[in-house]
Amino acid sequence: MLLGLLLSATSCNDWLDDNKSPNLTLSNPPNLILPSIEAELGLRMGSDLLRFGGLWTQQISAQAGRQTEAYDLFVIVPTDVNGVWRTGFYAGFLKDIEEILAKDPAATHPFYFGMCKIMKAFGFSMLVDFWGDIPYSEAFLGNANIQPIADDDATIYPKLLTLLDEGIADMRQTSGLRAPAVDDYFYAGNAARWIRFANTLKLRLYLHLANTPTFDASVITTFINATPPAEFMTAVADDFQLRFDVISGRQNPTHQFILNRQDDICTSATIANLMNSKSDPRRSTYFTPAPFSPALLATPPTGTTGYVGLANGTSNLGIRNDLSRIHTFVRGLLTTTTIPAGPNLTVFQLAYNGAAPVNILTFAEYNFVRAELALRYGAPGTAETFYRAGITASFLDAGLTAAQATAYIATPAGTLTGTPAAQLRQLIEEKFVASFMVTGEPFSDWRRTGFPALSTVPPALNPGNGGVIPRVLPYPQQEFDANPNLAALQAARSNNLSAPSVRVFWDTRP
Repeated sequence: MLLGLLLSATSCNDWLDDNKSPNLTLSNPPNLILPSIEAELGLRMGSDLLRFGGLWTQQISAQAGRQTEAYDLFVIVPTDVNGVWRTGFYAGFLKDIEEILAKDPAATHPFYFGMCKIMKAFGFSMLVDFWGDIPYSEAFLGNANIQPIADDDATIYPKLLTLLDEGIADMRQTSGLRAPAVDDYFYAGNAARWIRFANTLKLRLYLHLANTPTFDASVITTFINATPPAEFMTAVADDFQLRFDVISGRQNPTHQFILNRQDDICTSATIANLMNSKSDPRRSTYFTPAPFSPALLATPPTGTTGYVGLANGTSNLGIRNDLSRIHTFVRGLLTTTTIPAGPNLTVFQLAYNGAAPVNILTFAEYNFVRAELALRYGAPGTAETFYRAGITASFLDAGLTAAQATAYIATPAGTLTGTPAAQLRQLIEEKFVASFMVTGEPFSDWRRTGFPALSTVPPALNPGNGGVIPRVLPYPQQEFDANPNLAALQAARSNNLSAPSVRVFWDTRP
């Protein structure tokens, strides 16, 4: 009887093993994985990291007495970054990238490998720039290693540059296999634009590396001279950005955050005052006018007033409706049919379609990077030429015209003047405005250069950091609870996120 039962169980298992649907795929094809990767990447670049960096570099400010207020006071704890680290990066789009990179090259178009290598380099560059030492060489080993070491961040950057070179080489190949097209949300399978993005990302990484004392800046000149100009970004059409939809749940992440967490964030006084001082026309799409009136939407203020931000760290004053609010550049087309009379404006009174893109790396940034490399490191080109090109590209990104950019450049703001330090400050301040709501790079620029000048908060409001802006993020609670390699690193930064001993390797400024 026992033998009969065993034979019966075996035959039943065999029969169940054969009962498989012929419509069930054993492995997702790359054209189905790629959209998920790109959507997740764009979503993450418009979410938590954007708010951390945007608050600390004072492009936005916190207004409500909730979680965002703590970030505005430079208070952030390990549980705050669990999601972005795990769901967003390591178990999110980076893990999906590994799935494509493991595909059979004989059955997969090389463009899929190229795009994934370029996005992998970008993703890990963001992790390094926010955390410093991170798991890289032992990441994605699964059960073979569930406690990866954190690689020295200085050793990761060269590997990312190599990864970008490999991605570019893949994007130069030809194949008769199915190539990415509509499944590529960024460039619709356009290899030339992917190569331009990769080379421009290399320039960003080189700019960070140039901040380290042992880096040979001649490497940058060699790279630029060896790269045809058409293989860097050439126009705003090359912007690396993810466009969103007008459908609820598929809109710009910051727009969705404003709808779901009303009055948590608003315009910072730091960027509003900087732009006011130059009568900057980009204010008209970045912010709503304040005091508000319907007429000022149609004919925005042009002088040195008309836009009001909230000083960071002052959210204890309560909700204010006399401030400028984040506007069409981030929230999309204005869809309100009845404009409120003003002079105050609540978060409910204007409606937007939410279809504005998340800008990740832009042609404007490319030009400002080239300007700084020429100004500080003798790289090819004229700093002021690139500086002005960056301003023009930013105006176009903001929905303004080249003529408006030309008029702005004709003011003192369009000419680099003074000492090299003064010119650097002017350049970084313009880049700061052009990089409004770009994740990470304004924070990196401030750490590298000290510009723009940012305010701190009273030490009593943040005893751990002494009221000083953090230079890194804490490691996530979930990770160092399970991984002693990260626990040891977190112990060094648990009390002070600005300590010199825990900074990113290229952050050498006092």
